[in-house]
Amino acid sequence: MENPNFQFVPADILPQMANMKPYTVLLLKKGPQFASEEAQKIIQAEHLPHLFKLRNEGKMLLSMPVMDNTDVAAVGIYNSLDKEELKKLTETDPAVQKGVFTYELLNSVGMKGDTLV
Repeated sequence: MENPNFQFVPADILPQMANMKPYTVLLLKKGPQFASEEAQKIIQAEHLPHLFKLRNEGKMLLSMPVMDNTDVAAVGIYNSLDKEELKKLTETDPAVQKGVFTYELLNSVGMKGDTLV
């Protein structure tokens, strides 16, 4: 049976799409305190250790600062679809708590096993 969501996908790509895995994308946006004098200290001394803890626990697969001049300050990929749990995790981020960042959680899919080099 054909999947109507993939009716235009070339036949040679379809088998690879069987490996699609759902994720949750985290957008960290510049909050009201982003330009404050304390923001860089909060990001470096508190936010980064929080991110590395999540990565070490396998909860966050990827975190990347955005280098362009945009309202989005960083992007992360959570290894979960449980938005209530992820909301709690994100709201324990000291930079979110202190208004340096606001955030948005988005459902997404990616190729299972993809890596960056």
